[in-house]
Amino acid sequence: MNTRYGHETIFPLTYGHLRCGFPDPASFLRRVLLPGALSASPRRGRDSRFTRHIGGAAGFLSLFLLLALPFPALGASRPATLKIGVLAPLSGPYAAGGTSFVQAATLAVEQVNAEGGVFGQRVTIAVADTQGRVDVAKAEALRLVSRGKVSALVGAYLSEETVGVMEVAAAHRTVLLVPVAATAEITDRIRQEHERYRYVFRVGYSLPQWAEMISAFLSDRNVRRYGFVGAGIRWNRELGETLERIVAPLGIAPVYTAFYSPGNPAFDPVAVAVAASSPDIVILGDPGRNSVSFLKRLREVAPTLPVLSIGGALGDARLAASLPLSAPVYVQAAAWRGVSPAATAYVERYEHRYGAPPVGYSDTLPYDAVMVLVGAWRKAGSAESSAVVPVLERGAFPGVAGMYRFDAAHQAQWGTGPENLEGTFVLWERDGARIVFPPR
Repeated sequence: MNTRYGHETIFPLTYGHLRCGFPDPASFLRRVLLPGALSASPRRGRDSRFTRHIGGAAGFLSLFLLLALPFPALGASRPATLKIGVLAPLSGPYAAGGTSFVQAATLAVEQVNAEGGVFGQRVTIAVADTQGRVDVAKAEALRLVSRGKVSALVGAYLSEETVGVMEVAAAHRTVLLVPVAATAEITDRIRQEHERYRYVFRVGYSLPQWAEMISAFLSDRNVRRYGFVGAGIRWNRELGETLERIVAPLGIAPVYTAFYSPGNPAFDPVAVAVAASSPDIVILGDPGRNSVSFLKRLREVAPTLPVLSIGGALGDARLAASLPLSAPVYVQAAAWRGVSPAATAYVERYEHRYGAPPVGYSDTLPYDAVMVLVGAWRKAGSAESSAVVPVLERGAFPGVAGMYRFDAAHQAQWGTGPENLEGTFVLWERDGARIVFPPR
């Protein structure tokens, strides 16, 4: 039987074709062994019978090998496409983020195919709507892997969903690239049970990294008191707790913390209470469109109170056009137009494709996740998980946000270090957004 190494067939029975410069055993047999055997003619004299036996034996052996060996022409051909499963909420309160997630992945695949694909094959995506629910995310991941025959997964969106999808990836030994979900449980599991979860890599920032970048921004703005408000979802609560711990040594502290329901939010009491606590800034931890509604309500009771969005819908230029800018509105993003030539080129492609620039978060990190995955396939010479994992562990992969490298827990290295991905913070103004941090 033949063995597979990526997308090149290796024949274990004979390597004579390689030594003779032929691309495969079939060519070697047809051009060398078979003609030589069939053309052997009896010589006069006592060795003629011996020669006839040798020629007949060689001919028989050549014909046997020619018919028996699983040559590429006789065996299974490589698939026409490589498929990536993309998991995102396309319905429910986070549908806007999920839609941009899928748009980014689609744009990345289009870029890959414009470059010639991978191993000469086109790359496609199979999209699944997770609905923002753990059970649906797990079921859809299982469907993509078992019936959809995807080579890898990219997703999900919420932390709860992604922890469930991790189990599917581990059970089926399928590479999973995590672009957005930030809970520490993802990297904790990889660290504690590395062999089981070795197929999972997070491209986006973890909660400690996220908090570190916010901490650097608050320190640069001379903030000492902040309010933390947002959707009552897992990673957001964890981010609030992590940020409080990280900023404490800097003399920065929260004066108010509250969370509203993502499905049926009550904005008024939270807006009034956070304004009454007199913070220097309000950190708005909600990537969904509810963040826009909350900000408008906050402006009614505290028109001069600055706000920092952790990213998402408030990075949308179309929504930002309706925002009251009586006080600064900052937005954190993985990348933005003007940060680098790669980021600017990506923004222009995205805007041309979809009619509006990306928000720099749920539509940028999924793009980079696909590009990192494809880069690993190309470096490994294979889409097989066993070949891709060590390449991801050791390699460096360029993306819109910068150069991706993974640590021992398979976490992309974000933060304030000299070689880390550092993200960016922008300030909305009447004529668009201006990059304000880190200094460039």
